[in-house]
Amino acid sequence: MCTCGKPDSTRRRLLTGMAALAAFGKLRPASAMAPSGGSLRQSTGDVMINGKPAAAGSAVVSGDTVAAGPGGTAVFTLGDDAFLLRAGGAVTVSDRPAGREINLESGRLLSVFGPKTVTLKTPLANVGIRGTAVYLESHPAATNICVCYGHAVMSPNAAPGRAEEVRTRHHDAPRRVFAAGRDPVMEPYMVTDHADEELVMLEALQGRVPPFAGK
Repeated sequence: MCTCGKPDSTRRRLLTGMAALAAFGKLRPASAMAPSGGSLRQSTGDVMINGKPAAAGSAVVSGDTVAAGPGGTAVFTLGDDAFLLRAGGAVTVSDRPAGREINLESGRLLSVFGPKTVTLKTPLANVGIRGTAVYLESHPAATNICVCYGHAVMSPNAAPGRAEEVRTRHHDAPRRVFAAGRDPVMEPYMVTDHADEELVMLEALQGRVPPFAGK
């Protein structure tokens, strides 16, 4: 059960979150571990890269913004990461000195990552991860997060002191993060709209299998 918002646990969560974030910072940056190039592997409907129409086979590089129009979807890879962007979403993937950064301004994104520093950002939350899979839904009033498997720190922008560290094996700790003015600012939430079969597909693009699929 999440204890977000309870005074006696705030300091414990803060210390745990800060320690985990510091550990992430010691990892090698994405640019040192994986090639920067990638491609659009599958697309349906209207898909754009940097505002220009794109189709399967189009190149994707660090700093590009991939967007899917109404009724569209985009599956793309970049380095040792893979992404499924759903209709109405837009995401920018960039390699920074501190690691790879994923900015999801709006929409729904399922991602799998190789072992490196990655930060996922929405207008309401930051998620620091290493070698994991994450599903994000970014809406104006809330961000829904599912760390499908792996190690992550979820931090509400409105209350960084309530950061929560999770280690999950199979969709164990989904959270909804709210804008400022709501208490609790983060709470357990039943995230839907992503499936194990999609995670298997994304990992297969990188020659991997999810932990739940066995060896």
